[in-house]
Amino acid sequence: MPILSSYSHASFLLSLFFLICTSLPTSVWQAGGGGGLSAQTLTLSEEFNLRADTEYTLIGKLGGRSLLLQDRSTRFFVTAFDRRMRESWEKELELRGRNIKLIDVVETDKDFKLIYLYREKGHVHLQVDRYDPAANIKDSVTIADLGYSLNTPSWLAIQSEDRSKSLVILYNEMSRFTAFTIDMDSIQMIRRTLVQPDNFFFNQNFLQAEIANDGTAFFLTEQNNFISRRKAHQFELFASPADTSNQIVLSKIDLGDSLTYDVSFRYDNLNNKLVGGGLYTQRDLSRAEGYFYLDYDPGQQRVTSVKFQKFDQDLINSIEGGRRRNREGIEEIAIRDLVLRRDGGILLIAERNRQFERRSTANQLQVVNTFNRPLVDAHYDEILVLSIHPDGKLHWDKVLHKRQYSQDDDGVYSSFFLLRTPQRLRFLFNDEIRQENTVSEYVLDGYGESDRNSLFHTRDLDLRLRFRAGKQVAANELIIPSERRNKLRLVTMTYE
Repeated sequence: MPILSSYSHASFLLSLFFLICTSLPTSVWQAGGGGGLSAQTLTLSEEFNLRADTEYTLIGKLGGRSLLLQDRSTRFFVTAFDRRMRESWEKELELRGRNIKLIDVVETDKDFKLIYLYREKGHVHLQVDRYDPAANIKDSVTIADLGYSLNTPSWLAIQSEDRSKSLVILYNEMSRFTAFTIDMDSIQMIRRTLVQPDNFFFNQNFLQAEIANDGTAFFLTEQNNFISRRKAHQFELFASPADTSNQIVLSKIDLGDSLTYDVSFRYDNLNNKLVGGGLYTQRDLSRAEGYFYLDYDPGQQRVTSVKFQKFDQDLINSIEGGRRRNREGIEEIAIRDLVLRRDGGILLIAERNRQFERRSTANQLQVVNTFNRPLVDAHYDEILVLSIHPDGKLHWDKVLHKRQYSQDDDGVYSSFFLLRTPQRLRFLFNDEIRQENTVSEYVLDGYGESDRNSLFHTRDLDLRLRFRAGKQVAANELIIPSERRNKLRLVTMTYE
């Protein structure tokens, strides 16, 4: 059974209206919608200045308020917005030590925690602070003293599905890394694991880490992903049980004559297994020729399934377009997400992403390109969704067409936001990357049927939405930041 059930297909959107409701505050707008929904309500905060040295994170919705964390170089602030997105209060957080490096923000329905590094007397420490919905500190725990160091380590952070466990990976040396498994409810370290694979260089061989709800950690590396094929291409899977009395388990996964184009892993807590989905090639690492699926059973400590499937030619033509008929594979495509199905299968979601550098003309150099650097054109186009059975066989595939082009903005307004519900997936995106554009969505059900709906136009709202930076806070609600001319505004979008 697929993760999603079928739903009643409404007629495609016939008209788009945008009405301000006199009975609602001026920051609330309603837009007509499709896909079986009557409307979407947009609630906008006031604009406020965004300093050049400020980084921000959407914490989520706690205590009926939406919380925003701002990292202003050396100071940290939490701003709260009420249900009408009016600012309620702002508080400065007092974090420990100096040279603070924020690693992650972990929220639940009752609190949020900050994971960070700080320096004190030359020593680097790993710290977790817990705050209530009013941003009052409740706990402050030093997880580990990492010792004296002139350099702050690089890091990765991964959360378990239920947000009860955190996995923090720290590394200075490229030949090894240290992983800290943390219970976020009690704020205690479960395990400290040193991983030092053979013939390992972090930036080249490390793939991903995952953590189960019970605290079992997984680290995935790869070896010999080269066209030369002097040695067999393989994944190495290191499993670190939550039970600290058990040793780390190494499993090697032989990929035969297939090379990895891109891959993503996710721990399936419902079916108690680690699943992976990826794109592979056999001749050219610039082009994906098909997909592969694998799963690992922690109980049996072995990979139970590895399946490769070549792309159908019609699928390739649908993505590459009529100009490139009968090409073998898909160029410039990257995995964006992996969604678990209830039966143990997956939805593998990928997107075309092309970057082009070009030199401007002499006239442009005088105005736009003073330092003679190349301009970067970003294209974010088709979305590919593959529904894969637990045995690795293809259930269905779907191409969702879009065209997004921008220049010299790192594509921050491009790509899409994935809103997940038990019945369907919604892919929300800007139709065009410019000051005024239409916001659209694809609605996809568990059988591969989709509708495309135009939701609203940003013309009268002064919005430039960064969908990739959004956060889902309920089954029918998300918060999206909007940035225009160094001003930030938060937008709550609620499906009625």
